Amino acid sequence: MNKTILISVIVLALIIGLFVWGGIGSAGTPAAGARPTTPDAPIPAPDFSLEKLGGGTIALDDYRGVKPVILGFWTTWCPNCRRDMPHQNEWYKKYQGKVEVIGVNMQENPSTVAAFIRKLGIEYPIALDPQGAATRAYGVSYTNYHVLIDKAGNIVKTIPGDISEQDFINLINS
Repeated sequence: MNKTILISVIVLALIIGLFVWGGIGSAGTPAAGARPTTPDAPIPAPDFSLEKLGGGTIALDDYRGVKPVILGFWTTWCPNCRRDMPHQNEWYKKYQGKVEVIGVNMQENPSTVAAFIRKLGIEYPIALDPQGAATRAYGVSYTNYHVLIDKAGNIVKTIPGDISEQDFINLINS
């Protein structure tokens, strides 16, 4: 009798575990925020129009059909951003015309952002996201986060952390 109860408890625990983990009842639906990685299911990049540091606006849709885009979400207080942004700037200059880099500042004061950009000598465009609208649209929850968007305007890759020159090259060649 005890063996039967033990087996029943184990089976019940497995079934509950599958429901909690999502193996049963999800009907193959990806979790919220999950991005399919197959070319069969392109994910359109959410459009935005944000104030550009120094004046004007940056609208992501302006690049659709023109060239791929790398969005880099960052803040001035992020040590990883301070390390990564000069590399992005170097590759931005090297591959200018083939790919656009847009730094999206996450809700900081424009004068703080401007001083930081001057200090680092960053030349690529900086979009100011004071309300966090673009940050939320892309599901970004931390700094030094990159979204790679192909020429057609679809998200092809997200990179939490530092981006590499090979990521630039792969996006240009996609």
